[in-house]
Amino acid sequence: MAHNLLPILSRKCEVMFFDMDRLLSIDEWEKVKAFKPDVLHSITAASPFSLLFTRILQMTSRSPKTVMFSPLIPFRGFSSGLWFGLSSLFEPVVPYLKTDLVLVQSDEAEAVYSRLGCNVMPFVYSGVDIKRFHPVSKREKEELRARHEVEADKFVVLHVGSVKKSRNLECLRTIQRDSDNQVLLVGRQSIKYERDVAEELRKAGVAVIQTYNSRIEEFYALADCYIFPTTDAAGSIDVPLSVLEAMASGLPVVSTRFGGLPRIFSEADGFCYAEVEQFPDRLKALKSQGAKVKTRELVFPYSWENIAQNLMSVYEGLLS
Repeated sequence: MAHNLLPILSRKCEVMFFDMDRLLSIDEWEKVKAFKPDVLHSITAASPFSLLFTRILQMTSRSPKTVMFSPLIPFRGFSSGLWFGLSSLFEPVVPYLKTDLVLVQSDEAEAVYSRLGCNVMPFVYSGVDIKRFHPVSKREKEELRARHEVEADKFVVLHVGSVKKSRNLECLRTIQRDSDNQVLLVGRQSIKYERDVAEELRKAGVAVIQTYNSRIEEFYALADCYIFPTTDAAGSIDVPLSVLEAMASGLPVVSTRFGGLPRIFSEADGFCYAEVEQFPDRLKALKSQGAKVKTRELVFPYSWENIAQNLMSVYEGLLS
């Protein structure tokens, strides 16, 4: 989000980026003090730790207005991981550290932060680069499949994201059983990468790509359909960027009713919701019916340019 929003916002106002990798650098803190921001905007999830950090930054920089995205809800307990557990443990301090505004993308997030006494605003801040992610011709699709060694005559079902149990990736094995399908999972290896999940998927015939590729748009371009099977709220941000990227690429999308997606998209023109066990049947229907797909048009309002413009309105509202 920062990578895409910073250059656009920089054309509209003065922007300074605080480098979290230099958190202990006195120079970085001095830069903030000298910059004297009117608005301090944190893009990390609104956990007790990020709220505390934002409050300290606010006191350091002459008390600007504070805004925070909360891409996911951190209060999930230790069963979801150490960070989620510690956030839950310190949840009671949130009302004392709250920012001027918390921007949320789902009904659940709105309810949680309202309960904690925060000033909450529904706001879509997951965006997409509609120039980078776009449909390609049949010939380009064939060339991309050849380049990435994907069978030309298969119906390619794509999922992009972390390879971990909380993404509910087991269903990919069921989809792969259809001999017409080739399931492609693109998940960059990281500390969250779970080797046992990847190995089981490979045994089932799923093509698992774990190496970093700077041209991720090529995988969307060579696919026939995108699926998002995640149900665990700790498995993704409330409006997954991969779903928006797939839509901008002109792909039909089958998704669970995850997070904030139902808030911004209704079923229409190649975008549909389903329970995970219904995914195979939905994919068969897509193949047999040749559904009319207008997902790219549905995602236009969420280009990074539009998100940045909407953010400027939020900042202006805080300062007025």
